[in-house]
Amino acid sequence: MDFTYRREGSKTFPQMVEAVERSVRSHGFDVVKRHDLQATLAAKGFEIQPLVVLDIAVPGGVMDVCKMHVYADGDAVWVSAIRPISLWNAEDGCTAGEIADLDASVAALIDAACAL
Repeated sequence: MDFTYRREGSKTFPQMVEAVERSVRSHGFDVVKRHDLQATLAAKGFEIQPLVVLDIAVPGGVMDVCKMHVYADGDAVWVSAIRPISLWNAEDGCTAGEIADLDASVAALIDAACAL
């Protein structure tokens, strides 16, 4: 099993971040926090390619689903997430079916963002 789900986007980096945020909301989730790691590291004197990490949660922020990454690798812009099915288990208060549904939703929102 792959622990991450990843797709290459066909947009510029800023357009891809915006598309991911729209897709997150349209799939019924919230962006709880946005971490611009390129800006954070630049402020400390380090240069990296664009990288934004989004904390994704169910509405109201009661349960974190995953962290989603939008990053540049050369000229390509990628969207990836650690799959909920690799993070969650029944001991976390979710059934196997709910975890599988979350996993499918994360893949679908990444696919939609990359297709927009």
